[in-house]
Amino acid sequence: MAKETLPDRQRLILKEIVDRYIRLHEPVSSRMILEDYGLGVSSATVRNDMNELERRGYIEKPYSSSGRVPTKKGYRFFVDWLLDLSELTREERHEIVETYEPQCLDIEETIRRTALVLGNMVGCAGFVIPPRLHEARLERVVLLKVDTRLAFLAIVSDIGIVEHGLVPLEEELTGSELDAVTQAINSDLRGRALGDVRRLAAEDGPDGWYEPAARQAFVVLGNLLDRTTLHRAYFEGLLNLTVGLQEMIPDRAMERFVELGRAVQDEPAFVAAVRNARGDRQGVVVHVGDLPLSGFEEFSLITCAFGPHEGILGVIAPIWIDYGRALSTTSYIAGRLESLLVTSSAREMGRTVR
Repeated sequence: MAKETLPDRQRLILKEIVDRYIRLHEPVSSRMILEDYGLGVSSATVRNDMNELERRGYIEKPYSSSGRVPTKKGYRFFVDWLLDLSELTREERHEIVETYEPQCLDIEETIRRTALVLGNMVGCAGFVIPPRLHEARLERVVLLKVDTRLAFLAIVSDIGIVEHGLVPLEEELTGSELDAVTQAINSDLRGRALGDVRRLAAEDGPDGWYEPAARQAFVVLGNLLDRTTLHRAYFEGLLNLTVGLQEMIPDRAMERFVELGRAVQDEPAFVAAVRNARGDRQGVVVHVGDLPLSGFEEFSLITCAFGPHEGILGVIAPIWIDYGRALSTTSYIAGRLESLLVTSSAREMGRTVR
């Protein structure tokens, strides 16, 4: 569907109404527009333009005698205008970079940290949908002796550490025997998709694996990988939303927050809704109160894809959010996280070659 066009003066007036309402949280009058811009036209002309914007559904009057406030359509217009303009300051970019450390990534910890940074920087709820880890490639399994009959197992993929846990051993193994088990697993499984590794675990491992310790380790490996196949999302900062809701819609704030809470608790439904709504679009995508999931009617969803393996991150915020900051932060953090994962992948490939 083709986007509607607006005359230049009406575009300017609409941008000012949305921007002022986001900053001040109060209806915007024609007098405010004239005082800020000195448009060289009469107040009647500005009122006529605002009436036309109202007729076309971009703004509305919350009360009969008040100024105007943006509608979802108005916010959408404002977002489209901002998409090419938003940028973080050098200090903000540095703050994000300092959050991460260049190392073999623990995927879950990195994702949780990313969601927290998103929520804190934008002042709302941040979330991360992990990459499709069943598509990630196994680089190596690490087995370390902890006690006479206990070992630590870590699964390292092409983008970092996917899972880790303790393996109880049925019989006491020396360090060299445990190394032999590790070599056997890595020799047979390196380079396979984690989804295939999980399937093999359900079938008791590759043919020819007869040592009890190796089979036991492989069963634990499969159990750990079961957790990576869940359609889940990581959320941080949901309580940040209560402040804005209480300020703007005090009579409905808790009702809306509870509805949203119920929606995000069903993580598979949330993940499916976000992926379906984005389709195959790249970059930042914004949904202004129209994510096809009950509970999101009063909220905007700003998402950005990151690779490898098609992860998605973003923010959930009331529709009167500061879109400029939200767009810049989401885009920059997605790029930063993708860079880390790709670097981790290259590092693991280097280890494999050596």
